[in-house]
Amino acid sequence: MDPHLSSIAALAWCRELGLADDALSSGGLVTKVDDTVSTVRVLDVGDTVAVVGPARAASAVAALPTRSDEGVVRAAAGGFAARTEVLCLCPEWTDAVRVKDPLISHDTADLAELVRRCPPDDSSEVGADVPDRAFVLLDDDHQPLAVAGYRELQSLLADVRVLTTPENRRLGLGATVATLCTHDALDAGLIPQWRTRRDNLAARGLAAVSGYLEWGTLITVRTSVE
Repeated sequence: MDPHLSSIAALAWCRELGLADDALSSGGLVTKVDDTVSTVRVLDVGDTVAVVGPARAASAVAALPTRSDEGVVRAAAGGFAARTEVLCLCPEWTDAVRVKDPLISHDTADLAELVRRCPPDDSSEVGADVPDRAFVLLDDDHQPLAVAGYRELQSLLADVRVLTTPENRRLGLGATVATLCTHDALDAGLIPQWRTRRDNLAARGLAAVSGYLEWGTLITVRTSVE
C-alpha cells in the first residue's frame, strides 16, 4: 500500500473515531472511551489497533490478548450483533467495465427497488443511508440489476459499496458499476475505500478486480438491543 494513501485513510479514520490525527501512526493499542455510542469498534491497520466504545466494553476488549476474532471480541464486549469488515483502498484508475454502453441511473427509486430485490444480508452491504453518489445499472426494460455507491467519509474517503441482484451475479455487472463509481470518487479528489464482510470472498475478489488493495479490518459490536 502506498504510504501517502495509507496515511490519508488513517487520518480519515482517526477523525471518524474521534481520535487524535496521528493516533494510528504510533503502533500498538489505542483506546478511546465514548459512552455516547452503543457500539464497540475495533480498527486494525498495520501495527496499530484502535478500540473505541463505551467504557466497560472498550476496556474489556482492550484487555484481550488478541482482537482479531469477531466472536472473542463480541463476547468480551457483552455485545449482541457483530460484523467484521475488510477495508480496501484503490490507489489508481482501473478499468474493470464488462458491459458495453451501460444504462446508468442515479435515481434513488431505482436504488430502493434494487435493494428490495436482494436478500437482507446482502442489502446490508450498502448500509442504511442513501449514498451521496449512486450508479444503478439498468437492463433494457429499465429494471435495476446492480449498484455501486459511495458516501464521503470525513471529506477524504469515498466509502464504496456494491450490490448485485442474486440472479445477475458473475456477469461483470458489479465490476462495471464499481469502476464507474470508483472513477467518480477519484475525479472528486477522494480516496475510494471498499468495505465488505470478511467472509464475503466473492466481494473481496470483486474489489481486487476493481483495483482495490486490502488495508485493514474493522470489527463492530453492538452493545445494546436496538
